[in-house]
Amino acid sequence: MKSINKISIALLVSALMVGSAFGHQGEMKFMFQFPDHLTPVLDGDMSDWDIVSDVYKIKAENMFNQFGAPMDLSDFNASLIWGYNINDGKAYFSAWVADDYINDTEKWSTTTDWDHSGGIFRGFDQGDDFETRWASAQAQRYDLAGPIFSSSGYYTRIIDGTKAWAGTSPYVEWAGQFLRGDVNTQEPAEMFGEYSIVPFDDIHPDGADQSVQHAWVEGTVVGIEVNWGDKDADPGSYDDAYWSGFGGVGASRDADQFGDYLLAPIEEGLPEAGATAVEASTWGQIKSSF
Repeated sequence: MKSINKISIALLVSALMVGSAFGHQGEMKFMFQFPDHLTPVLDGDMSDWDIVSDVYKIKAENMFNQFGAPMDLSDFNASLIWGYNINDGKAYFSAWVADDYINDTEKWSTTTDWDHSGGIFRGFDQGDDFETRWASAQAQRYDLAGPIFSSSGYYTRIIDGTKAWAGTSPYVEWAGQFLRGDVNTQEPAEMFGEYSIVPFDDIHPDGADQSVQHAWVEGTVVGIEVNWGDKDADPGSYDDAYWSGFGGVGASRDADQFGDYLLAPIEEGLPEAGATAVEASTWGQIKSSF
């Protein structure tokens, strides 16, 4: 059984104590570290994520509506998890959503700043050539719609076209399913999606060979924001709500508006290769005491 590295625990506890010294928006959250034998199989089955305890989750009742209306869990409900694996180099994201009406313009607008450098990352107003090279290069704006096929023609994408290659397979992969209902029925629906993302510190328009992939370092901080536009009243506008994980306004172009995720160590008590029982989560217990 793998145990938590004491040096990593010291780093993590220290980061918790300083809190907003690392901060962009909101309270620091945690990325679950998947051991090699427990990385999610992208098949739309939620059970691979059962090993992740609640301390790693963003739940709907703790999300922020940028239009100010209170959360009504009968209208929208969600549970989100971010994880990573050092050896395969990927980020993993899962999202369970229950909504009174899911339409094909809704998706997770997902912004990432893996090296935590912050700042404006698209919409520079410095000319087309500058935008072509640098929009979504050093931080990224992904749209993750699957299992919805977006009315704009994608399951996943990077919104800036010159970086489009990095928003599709094998750099972004997904699986998912509707657990209840379906899209565009104007009836309650429930769905699950899971995604893997190859993280980059610099995405070049010419492809992966010219780009700089991010290397995970346990105990460091990355920047992330997720937003769901709940467009019940009018699919073409945000009439109902715009739910976000941290509440940063303008996160679609400014990485200073993201939230912070600490890269957690591997939990004690996880199943060993070939095992099935899940024991208590030591790091989860440590974190929940703060």
